[in-house]
Amino acid sequence: MTRHVASAIALVVVLLLGTAAAFAAAPPTNGKVVAVEAGVVKIAIEGEKPAWVKKEAPVKFKDGVGKILEISAEGTTPVVITVKTKKAASMKAGEAITFEKGKPMAGC
Repeated sequence: MTRHVASAIALVVVLLLGTAAAFAAAPPTNGKVVAVEAGVVKIAIEGEKPAWVKKEAPVKFKDGVGKILEISAEGTTPVVITVKTKKAASMKAGEAITFEKGKPMAGC
């Protein structure tokens, strides 16, 4: 009997952790590239700035990663972020872009 109770508790814990992880993941953010410079891209965020968007935060794009260097002044609409990325050269001003919170990068 206690073996079944332990198995049931373990199953509940696994389900709760899986649910928590699903809710913790931030949804992708949409924006528009407003400027591209050597290794740096400026992106205007569509809608509200997500809570995770902070200076030095890692960013994940479809084909690469980057790090937020600057965020436009509080109250500025739209919010524009400056991101350092090796993929900047492949981005073009005016194009739509989707990005999300990336994983911390070691050594950056």
